[in-house]
Amino acid sequence: MRTTISTVGLAIFFISASCKQDSVSDLLWQKTETSVQFQYDPFTKEGSKLVSELVQENDQTCFVSGEDPNFRIRICISEEGISEFSQILSAWKVGTLVSEFGSDLSDDSEYKIGTYLFSGIQKKVEGSKFALIGDRKLKSLSAVAWERRNFNLKNHLKTFSIFLVPNGTFFLILSPLGEGEVYLGISFKAPELEREIQDVILTKNQIGSETCVSSLPTITEIFGETNTSIGRWIEIYNPNAFSLCEEGLDLSLFESKVSLPKTTGFISPYETRIYAEDSASLERISLSGMKWGDLKKVGKIYLTRGDRSFEFNLPGTGYLFGETYYSWKIRSFSHCETPSKFCMDPGENQISNVENESACDPNDFELEELNPNGLLHKGILQVDWKYLDLIYKGTKLCDPSSLKINWGKNLFPIRISKKISEGEILSIGNLPFLLGNTSYTFSIFKSVTTSDIVSLSNSKGKEKVLWDGIFHTFKGIPTRIVLQKTNGETVSICFENGQPFLHPYSIDSENSRTSAGRKFCSKANLVGKAQFSEVSWMGSYQGTDPISKDRFLELSSATENSPDSAYLEIIQSSGTVVSILLPLEKEGLTILSSGKSVCFPRTEFWKDTSFSLPSSGSNVLKIYDPMTGELWDEFNYSSSGPGINDTRNKIRKSAYSKIVAGVKVWSASSYLGSPYRDPGCALTDAHPGILE
Repeated sequence: MRTTISTVGLAIFFISASCKQDSVSDLLWQKTETSVQFQYDPFTKEGSKLVSELVQENDQTCFVSGEDPNFRIRICISEEGISEFSQILSAWKVGTLVSEFGSDLSDDSEYKIGTYLFSGIQKKVEGSKFALIGDRKLKSLSAVAWERRNFNLKNHLKTFSIFLVPNGTFFLILSPLGEGEVYLGISFKAPELEREIQDVILTKNQIGSETCVSSLPTITEIFGETNTSIGRWIEIYNPNAFSLCEEGLDLSLFESKVSLPKTTGFISPYETRIYAEDSASLERISLSGMKWGDLKKVGKIYLTRGDRSFEFNLPGTGYLFGETYYSWKIRSFSHCETPSKFCMDPGENQISNVENESACDPNDFELEELNPNGLLHKGILQVDWKYLDLIYKGTKLCDPSSLKINWGKNLFPIRISKKISEGEILSIGNLPFLLGNTSYTFSIFKSVTTSDIVSLSNSKGKEKVLWDGIFHTFKGIPTRIVLQKTNGETVSICFENGQPFLHPYSIDSENSRTSAGRKFCSKANLVGKAQFSEVSWMGSYQGTDPISKDRFLELSSATENSPDSAYLEIIQSSGTVVSILLPLEKEGLTILSSGKSVCFPRTEFWKDTSFSLPSSGSNVLKIYDPMTGELWDEFNYSSSGPGINDTRNKIRKSAYSKIVAGVKVWSASSYLGSPYRDPGCALTDAHPGILE
């Protein structure tokens, strides 16, 4: 057994790892125990881990570094220098520069240990004859350098480097931890170590090339965002207990197809590799000829060999969300338990995120609110302030960090660092006023509509469709849905038990029909009705120019207890039926048009850009309660009226209703001075939004 030496108290305790030799690996241990031993076994089936520690092995204190157990170096030291060695090792880990210390190895030869800046490392290895490189930054320091292309590691991360300097001394280098700048260096004598390293690597590599299998590895992680220090890259993994041949492996990304560069000739069992663009700062194998920008497109990347292929779906979006960069792993963005600028683990020996037991189940969520238009802010519609509110219906506390949301072509990770409870709202979108809220995820939804599908999924591939894009009402599915007013006011879609309805009025004065980040959506039992009060089925005249886009219809509430929405049917004489779901004003009149009016430019309308009314034939307008299907009102008209369309004299008058002796009567409207009318429209008589 071996024991880790504490760098503070120097207390010795056992750890659960064995140094026994694998019978098939022929590890390089000398018959006579030496102070310095190198081990390379690319075929080991054990899980590997990065290590740089003092350990107790076979009654000796040794420093072990590398990937244990498949690629490592062991340096055993005498008891006299353990304390000083441990202190310098601790100084390296925290990035502190200390003076060199010298003592003896277990064979009584000398060693020196210290911490250095890169300039100090350069001086130490100047003129080196041979180097085994574990950090690509050090490759240029030796004329003869063996690096990641010459040997196989399970992970694709920095490990130790060894230089043979001109005086015959070896210099072992450990690179800085994290973003630090301090290196650890150990110099020692080890006769024949260079030959032993080369012999064992060449021998094992030849075996790997001769015994590899022509199967396919898998793509496990990608990152395709520009303008980052780490660059763009593709991670490939061998999930098998046997080696895979490199020969014949190609990557295809849309129009670009490149062969994987040749290294040792094989990919070890459970080995992870990073192939990246030349500018990437990661430990990697350069991959030229790839159109890296295509990693942002919707589609697939293929790893092929002959007529066989492994396909990997691209996220079809960017990798930057807020201030955090995310990699993509098969079905999900990477998730981080702690805040990090780069949420990813390139090169590590694992195939996917492992969801913890408290991970949320997509099936436990429902939509509470959907807003595809944005919000008003200081009188201006912020069109990118679109959002979704999800409500958690599960009964246990759960962690949503492994979930992702898909709305139309927009795909985003759920970036919430806390567990959520039953009934809690998760808000996703571009909502500056929710920044800092622990249940809010920043995302910018682009080009979304009410008919775009919304789904939630986890990293295991489980997906729940929260919204199929179809608005079902009691009357049926409307042709169009009105959610925006000409002044920028918007209405969200609410959901209760999966049933959609237009958002009722809330307490927000500027965005009174939205409730971002709040649980508000519930159907009210309103008994009020709406009826037609004015219809301009022909539009306006501005001078002698007909303005067909000025067609509008006006609804009034029959009681004070006004409903929130109405279902309009336009039944043309041809039998064609157009249905529109529209919001109703809480107070006053509701006016619907295709947009801003030419003749009534100061009047605000609910906007349906495709809105029109037929100007010929016999036509019927009907208005219903969308919740119950009850018919509230009906209006019949033809080219002869009610209303006037005098094309000879360029006169147009809307149809206007009033109550005479308790009976609703339709007649031609008169303009009585309001609302504001363009002076050029003197022959147009209507009063949208005003009672006569």
